Amino acid sequence: MSEQNESNKHINLQKAYNLSSPEDNVDFYRGWAEDYDIDFAGVMDYILPYQVATQFIKLNGKGPVLDVGAGTGLLGIEISKFNRIEMHATDISEEMLSVAEKKGIYSKSIVGDLTKGLPILDNTYNGIVSSGTFTHGHVGPEALFEITRILSKGGLAVLSVNSVHWHSLGFDNVLEMLKETGLVANVTEVRIYGDKCESDTKDDTAYLLTLSA
Repeated sequence: MSEQNESNKHINLQKAYNLSSPEDNVDFYRGWAEDYDIDFAGVMDYILPYQVATQFIKLNGKGPVLDVGAGTGLLGIEISKFNRIEMHATDISEEMLSVAEKKGIYSKSIVGDLTKGLPILDNTYNGIVSSGTFTHGHVGPEALFEITRILSKGGLAVLSVNSVHWHSLGFDNVLEMLKETGLVANVTEVRIYGDKCESDTKDDTAYLLTLSA
C-alpha cells in the first residue's frame, strides 16, 4: 500500500467520524461511494458486516429484512452468503445505495434519514440489520425508537453500535426505556476490524445490540 493511500484512508475515516449533521453525511458519502469498498472496507479489513450477519443468522432472523444505513451493501452481501432471503436497503446517501443496487442483493432501495423517520409503515419488517451506522458523527440512540416502530411483532433486529459512541451518547438509558415496552435486548462486544488491519483504530470494538419484539 502506498503512503498516500494510507494517508487518504485515515483522512476519510476521521472525516466520517467528525460528521455532525445529515447534510454532512450526504455530502461526504456522495464523494466516497464509488471507492468505499476498496478504499475503506478492503484496506481496513472491515469485518463488522460479517459480525452482524452471523449474529442475525445465528438467531434465526427471517425476512423481509431491512438493512439500515446499507451503504454499498457490504452487510447484505454477508447475509446473502448464508441465506438468500428478501432484503431491502435504506440509506441517507443515494450514491451509496446506487453502488449497493449494482450487487443485486436488494429487491428494494429506500433513500431516507433514520433520524427524521423513514417512509415505512409500522411493523413492516421481520428483520432489521445495521452495520456501521450507529457510530461517531452518525446516528444516536433516539433512532432506536424508529427501528422498533418498523420492526414487526416477533421480529429481530441486530444493530452494531461503536462502543465509544455507545457510552458517550447514553445508549444504555434508551435501551432501558425500550425494555419497559416489552422488548428483549442483549448486547455483545465484537471487533470492528480483522487481523489484517494496520490502522491505529485496529482494536476498536462495537456492541452488537439484538432486539426481539
